[in-house]
Amino acid sequence: MTQDKQANTNSKTFLTAILSVSVMITTGQAVSSAVPEMAKSFPDVPASLMNSVVTIQQLTVVITLLLSGWISKKIGIKKTIAIGLITVGIAGVIPALVHSFPIIFISRLFLGAGIGLFNSLAITIIDLFYKGAEQSKILGYRTATEQLGTSALTLLVGALVLINWEASFLIYLLAFPFLAFFWKFVPEPPVDKHASAQKQKINLPVLGMAALLMVMVMCSTSVVVQTPNIVVTDLGLNGTVASLIVTLNTFVGTMTGFVFGKIYAELKNFVVPTGMAFMSLGSLVIVAFPNIFTVALGAAICGVAYPLVGSYLFSNVDNVAPEGSQNLANSAMLVGANLGATIAPSVLTMFSNLNNAHTQSAPFFTLFLMLAAFAAIALAYLLGLQGANTAKTYTTKYRRARRNNNINK
Repeated sequence: MTQDKQANTNSKTFLTAILSVSVMITTGQAVSSAVPEMAKSFPDVPASLMNSVVTIQQLTVVITLLLSGWISKKIGIKKTIAIGLITVGIAGVIPALVHSFPIIFISRLFLGAGIGLFNSLAITIIDLFYKGAEQSKILGYRTATEQLGTSALTLLVGALVLINWEASFLIYLLAFPFLAFFWKFVPEPPVDKHASAQKQKINLPVLGMAALLMVMVMCSTSVVVQTPNIVVTDLGLNGTVASLIVTLNTFVGTMTGFVFGKIYAELKNFVVPTGMAFMSLGSLVIVAFPNIFTVALGAAICGVAYPLVGSYLFSNVDNVAPEGSQNLANSAMLVGANLGATIAPSVLTMFSNLNNAHTQSAPFFTLFLMLAAFAAIALAYLLGLQGANTAKTYTTKYRRARRNNNINK
């Protein structure tokens, strides 16, 4: 593939345009605060099925995500992203126009198909235009942009739901101006034809990172999906208040993404157990002190978790993936992420049953225990690895010193 024009990667306009695609990636969750009001219009629909309106699109995301690489080779990365955004804009607004739950459900599947077309390409295009430390920084910005998109659109949904829940789905019309902006300022990225022709493979480290990402996205999605239910059902407040808390969660995530580079420079691999610890602590705050202020605080604490772990994993997956398999590795990571989002409602139901409790906040106690255990295991592993590396370094220095002494004698 060749570029339509030369890209000025130092341009703020170019950077903003390349990041703008990521705004629409997590918009499936942005309508979560409209679900309690929507449920009133469909009283015969089970609660678990109604909650899946926020996550069911992840199933088709996985399908088209796996096909997006093949499609982009045929028609180009830029055109593939454009088709995805057009699909999101059309399918996303259908619930605002049609009062039929089966059609709404199907439209969410088409929404996911559109998102899947540009989900991994939003990362690939950064990998192609940026390298090294700059690439890690921009990937952190991309994670922050996802969170910023969710935050801003969730806030917008909170305002629109005051009109009616149908109006909330009009947020998907924003896909069209983002498409126009991206199309004007981002050229077709340069692709190494030899690398793209290689047969790509997945190894065990990539699968492990994808599994970890699945867990973290499942936890993060659980906060976004369940917070409106806690606010409306347990606390007796409305969807607008719920949207403000979800916005706070994603805003904290946005800020964390923007400073990820600095945090990573200080903590290195320890950002993973740190992120898990934040999710565990936030979950405990939500379930232990069920009032509007502590639910908001807990959601905000949880918001730190995914940007830390997610940005770390995406920044390092290229280092462990087989040579020439970076695109497939990114796709595997995103499959894990989307599976995590898909299973979140079912996991919430399962955790609630485990706790044998009837409050909407009950599942967060199990989340607290699970993430605390994972954080402890990850911390112990990293400390052990650090100790082994230190011992190896001292042993090497000692042997070198002895060898030098023998030579001097």
